[in-house]
Amino acid sequence: MNDVIEQGFGDIAAWQKMLDRNRELFVDMEQGSRIGFVSREASGILPGKHLEGVKLTPDVPLLAWEIDKGAMSARIERFTGMATTRVDVLLVADEEAMAGMQAALDGDALATIKRLVRRGRMMFFVFKNKAQLQDAGYEDFLESLGLAFLGACR
Repeated sequence: MNDVIEQGFGDIAAWQKMLDRNRELFVDMEQGSRIGFVSREASGILPGKHLEGVKLTPDVPLLAWEIDKGAMSARIERFTGMATTRVDVLLVADEEAMAGMQAALDGDALATIKRLVRRGRMMFFVFKNKAQLQDAGYEDFLESLGLAFLGACR
């Protein structure tokens, strides 16, 4: 991808190393499961704003994590909007969250993401229902972010 697309997420190899270190969170996920990250400012997805009115600028980068051959891989793609995104879960991060995630890539980036979600620095969108997420193996990952979507009773 070009520099405009990569802007905001930094070195994709650092993201891949972080995913490799945390591979146990993704082992139960099925082939093709996808998690995406976009910048709040670049995407125009802002708290309290109706999503149908969001106007995307060209080349909004999306950091995509995808299960491929049993492992989570990272890549940069174009974000074309909420209606056409090909992710199961989308995290929309503000500038502070984007910087915080990048700064934590050599440490515990997932704990940093969890804190950023709890502090409201990231919005969380789900494109599958609860049963589909459970069947796809998202439980460990979502619980690592403090999003216990299955509740106490099963």
